Amino acid sequence: MTEINRLEKYIEFPMKPDDKLNPTLCELWEMAKVYSVPNNAGLPLFYPKVKSRSAKFTKNYEIDDPEAQKYLKDVQDFVKNNEMIKVEARIGEGSELTFRSRLFVSAKYPQLAYMFKKNLFEPNGEEIEQVDVITIPEYPERKVLVFPKEGVEVILGSDYYGETKMAALRLAMYIAREKHGALGLHAGSKAYNLKINSEMKHIGVLIFGLSGTGKTTLVCATHDLKTPESIEIIQDDINFIDQNLFAWGSEKNFYIKTEGITSQPLLFEAAKSTGSILENVYVNEKGEIDFDNLSISSNGRAIVEKDKIPYSSKSYRMGKVDVLFFNTRRDDLPPILKIDSVEKAAAIFALGESTITSADDPQRAGQPVRTVGFNPFIIDDPAKEVNTFKSALKGKEFKAFIVNTGYIGGWNGLKIKPADTFNFVEKALRDEIKFEYDPLVGFEVPVEVEGMDISKFKIENFYSKEEYAQKMKRLRAERLEFLKTLDGLDKDIVESI
Repeated sequence: MTEINRLEKYIEFPMKPDDKLNPTLCELWEMAKVYSVPNNAGLPLFYPKVKSRSAKFTKNYEIDDPEAQKYLKDVQDFVKNNEMIKVEARIGEGSELTFRSRLFVSAKYPQLAYMFKKNLFEPNGEEIEQVDVITIPEYPERKVLVFPKEGVEVILGSDYYGETKMAALRLAMYIAREKHGALGLHAGSKAYNLKINSEMKHIGVLIFGLSGTGKTTLVCATHDLKTPESIEIIQDDINFIDQNLFAWGSEKNFYIKTEGITSQPLLFEAAKSTGSILENVYVNEKGEIDFDNLSISSNGRAIVEKDKIPYSSKSYRMGKVDVLFFNTRRDDLPPILKIDSVEKAAAIFALGESTITSADDPQRAGQPVRTVGFNPFIIDDPAKEVNTFKSALKGKEFKAFIVNTGYIGGWNGLKIKPADTFNFVEKALRDEIKFEYDPLVGFEVPVEVEGMDISKFKIENFYSKEEYAQKMKRLRAERLEFLKTLDGLDKDIVESI
């Protein structure tokens, strides 16, 4: 097991008269409001200099690495000579496995402490692990140093809240895997209460996908269900699962991408509500917030209070996972595919197929990408992540599907609209899709859907059989090539593709 040490073993945090130790949310807002962009809604709204995550500046270190020690000395000097804010929060709710998360941030950036405290839970003294984040945005170089074994991350030169949030969550996910055999998954969660064959069924669902692939949209989809049927929204971003395939949430509130939010009524109203905090969102000369104007950044964000979102569950504990949906964006797959084995589900988890979004890298948005677990925050040993996921699935009763939220036939082809996705997902949950195995694709494809005409989604409308066979042959080769790069991956996962 990995030993998680305390931050103070490596960096001293001497008490200084001007340091702010565990200020309340109200006190943090008083410090931060001078940095807020005025707007007619009266919402806290911040424009960071750095607009998105700093993935290419991020590196994992051993604590005694000479390069790391150089930066840690700079941090030590900064902390001794500058005013700091310290806040404590809790990651995780609905399980014994929770994390005390401490943030040490330069006092010149109180908005980061404000957002951190708003986004996460209050500590309750029952946390069994600890993670620490130090954020110094005014450092002259952009650098993110991750110390997995120590449960510490240092963020230099970035004032983007998403960096600070994911620093704490990334460390918690690593510790969960290394010490507890659990996984932190980049997946949303919800429950469906559906009447199937005259019987009400409670169905726990995890929805995977890279940022911007419709994960939150699907989490918040109501499907216009009528009583007694309903949905319960649980978590939109990071969920934990254990080896019993039980899931629980990580954050108190939602940190959502606001691009396209005006077409998502539940989230749009919640984002405009008192209690929300906005980041990178445009305000016009009249003081009006305009979510559709992306001139500030295509990576607009909002911390939205969960209880402001209709249909949200009061609980963060989902319980047993019954169905997995893997969101992807491709131009050569039907809107939904059924996965017929544990090994294939683990393979799709390993492949993490989609396209790069503005949240990941605005300069490369739209390009194909494969990210293990649909999760760019996995620390070390991605094969272990996948093998642990397979272990959690093994022997459990569940269903799994690939959901294509992109286009069929290329960017000029048929757009799979959100309403289409919602229909296919609901029909899959109700067992109202007839699937047949397609040897070209290697998965089961829909051939008939109760109450739906799916003829416009047929692959043969866009590709000849020979052309499609070649595309699928190349896709399988690419997938195998990627899986073989994951040293230590269970052989049966590779062979399933």
